[in-house]
Amino acid sequence: MDENIIDELWEYAERENKRIYKWLDKDNLSSIIVDGNIFWFELTSSLSIMPNWVFYWLKKWCNKKGLTYLYDIQTKF
Repeated sequence: MDENIIDELWEYAERENKRIYKWLDKDNLSSIIVDGNIFWFELTSSLSIMPNWVFYWLKKWCNKKGLTYLYDIQTKF
C-alpha cells in the first residue's frame, strides 16, 4: 500500500530547514509516495520545477529514513 509522507516533511522542514520550507510553500511538491522502502516524488504540475539542491536534500532526508529512491534501483535484464 502506498503512503504519502509529505506531512512529515512539512513538519520537519518547518522546524529544521527554512529554505526547504520556503520552497515547499510555493506549492511545488504534491507528495512523496512510499511503497515498502521505495519512494518517489510527485510534483503539483508539469510546470513545477525541483531545483537540484532541493532534489538532493529530499533524497538525503528520505535515505536517512531507510528509503530508496525509485530510480536508484538497479534493474537486471
